[in-house]
Amino acid sequence: MTLFRSLACSALLVLSATAAAELPKAGAPLPQLEISDRGELVMSGEDFSYSTWSSAAQPDTVHVVQYFGGTMAASKTFEPFTDKIQTSLEPGMVHVTTIINMDAAMWGTAGFVVSELKKNKKAHPEATMVIDEEGTGVKQWSLGKDGTGLVIIGTDGKVLFFSEDALSEQEIEANLQVIRSSSAS
Repeated sequence: MTLFRSLACSALLVLSATAAAELPKAGAPLPQLEISDRGELVMSGEDFSYSTWSSAAQPDTVHVVQYFGGTMAASKTFEPFTDKIQTSLEPGMVHVTTIINMDAAMWGTAGFVVSELKKNKKAHPEATMVIDEEGTGVKQWSLGKDGTGLVIIGTDGKVLFFSEDALSEQEIEANLQVIRSSSAS
C-alpha cells in the first residue's frame, strides 16, 4: 500500500509541475519566469555580480527575450534576428534580454560561456544578460527538446510573437515591422 501511495504522490507532483509550465502564446501575458540560480549578470565598472531576474520586470519598451542553451550552435539560432535589430532599429526602440541555459552547456565549457557573456555585456551594457544555471526557463516555458525560444513582448506585457525555431528572412522582416509598429503606439 505504501508503494502505491508513493507512486501516486510522485505522479501528482509531476502533473502539477507540468500544469504550471506554460508555453508563451501570442496575445497572452508572458508566463512568469524567475531565475535566481545565478540570474542577471550585473556590471559595475569592471566588476560583475548576479541578481535574480524576473520576467515580471518588463522594460517600458518592446522587449525581445531570447532563450537558448549554452552551446555555440544554440547561440546562433536567433543571431540573424538580433543582428538585424542592431542594424535596422534605432537605439532604445527595443530592449533585448538573452538568457543562457547553462544546464545545456557541454561539460567543461561553463567558464567559456560565462566569459563570452561578460564580453557581450561589456559591448552591449544596455542589454540584459541572464544565466539560467538549472534550465528553469525550459521547464517553466515548456520549451521543446532544443530548449530554445524567442519572445517579442509589447509594452503592455503581452506576447506579440513566439518561436522555438530560427526565423526565416520573411519572419525577421515581419517581426522588425511588429517592433516598429508596437514602439510607435
